[in-house]
Amino acid sequence: MKACLFILLLFPGLSLNAQLPRQTGRMEDAGVRVFYQKTGGKPVWLTTGGRQNFDLFAAYLREAARLGLNKEDYGPALTTALADSSYKIPTAADSLHIDSVITATVIRFFSDVAYGHLVKLPVKYNGLPALQNTGIDIAAKLADNLLSGQFSYFLPSVEPSDTAYMAVKNCIAALYPIVMDTAFKEVPVTSLKADSSNAPLLLRLRQIGISDSLPGAGKVSLSARIRQAQRLFNMLDDGVLREPFLKALNVPLTYRLLELNNALNQLRWLHQYKKEAPVVLVNIPSTGLVFYQEGKPVLYSRVITGKKSTPTPTLGSDITEVVLFPYWTVPNRIAVRELLPQIKKDRQYLVDNQFEILDKKGHIVPPSTIDWNSLGGNNFPYVIRQNTGCDNSLGIVKLNFYSPFGVYLHDTPGKALFMLQQRFFSHGCVRVEEAVQLAHLLLDKEAAAMIALEAKGSQPDQRPVIFRVPVTTYVFILYNTAWTDATGQVRFYEDVYRENN
Repeated sequence: MKACLFILLLFPGLSLNAQLPRQTGRMEDAGVRVFYQKTGGKPVWLTTGGRQNFDLFAAYLREAARLGLNKEDYGPALTTALADSSYKIPTAADSLHIDSVITATVIRFFSDVAYGHLVKLPVKYNGLPALQNTGIDIAAKLADNLLSGQFSYFLPSVEPSDTAYMAVKNCIAALYPIVMDTAFKEVPVTSLKADSSNAPLLLRLRQIGISDSLPGAGKVSLSARIRQAQRLFNMLDDGVLREPFLKALNVPLTYRLLELNNALNQLRWLHQYKKEAPVVLVNIPSTGLVFYQEGKPVLYSRVITGKKSTPTPTLGSDITEVVLFPYWTVPNRIAVRELLPQIKKDRQYLVDNQFEILDKKGHIVPPSTIDWNSLGGNNFPYVIRQNTGCDNSLGIVKLNFYSPFGVYLHDTPGKALFMLQQRFFSHGCVRVEEAVQLAHLLLDKEAAAMIALEAKGSQPDQRPVIFRVPVTTYVFILYNTAWTDATGQVRFYEDVYRENN
């Protein structure tokens, strides 16, 4: 804090809160100490030998937006004043004060590049260990890098080596200069005419990077460009203009950049966990799942996530069990609100859907002995359980992990729904199209072979078989409206749960 007060005297026009780097936390203070322990406690940034490193950092800061970061978070006034030599440091003591502030800023900047600049965790529940010693780790690497004269390679060395990360970063790099161009303006597309008379449409297609020509291919038809834009927004790519497509087109590009920035920083955060263990990643708006081993994607699957009324929660946990032939113990709210009215209408409903009734002690109760008409939301002393088998609502495989929401990943007999573009139908759990294949990858060879064998000959009366997952495997359920698809292309998805409002 003394250094900040000192610099305010040097720059009387600067505001401590608005212009200077935010006050460092204990982790950042520890990082600064580690840095100077390694470098010998001397100024390193504004010396004759260190000036080029400082100038490179100042250049990084000016272009922070291309990295999904906001330069205002790093006190740009001080860096700018020092970079353009508009201020001369009076004494060696002053130089050390300023050097330490620069160091804290540099550590924070590269920590955000490596681990993500997150105002809050991207999950409502995180049962996994928090990332530790991020500032200290970056500080030690930074010092070593400077001492070896390799600072120009430092930024790419701490960025994630991840194809999804690079795709999102490249999308930001392409969109940012368009938005910052002095000639840029938002012109709403209001006409449904898919022809050359629709000037706002043609302008918007160019603004989102969809050109009317390709190198070596000549002109691209307007219909083809519209279909490309429809794919960008995860819509039916038939070249026909409809209101939902116009709505997606008219989302301000500054907002699209915010979506991309959010995705990029979550990918940074996620990358650190992918270095520790295999990761099952679900992104809700894109209704897709990716399984990573050693940081590389090895399986993609379409999924079905929660309806707007029963949204899937975001979370981080670790998968502990694979259950073959699971029972479905119907949550009380579903039993009372959805099943009970069906049972009252038709007692055969229980038999047709292989449901059995348990009392609170877990004993099976014959349905004929129950006065169903007397039951309701405030009076339902039973548990409804669906027997195992291919027609079970959980399919033949369930993947368990702890969360306070009572959700899990599972198979489903309703495979046809995976063919739909919009897949928000569940009560909050995640239905996985490739659930059996995912189970194979999570288990050892013997367990995987047993699942494959048993699944082929599954019968309605099969009993549940529980397999422990032998290797720590993280599961993340995230919510990003800008995300990559199965082909690695960035797409913008509908904000189904209105999380970004």
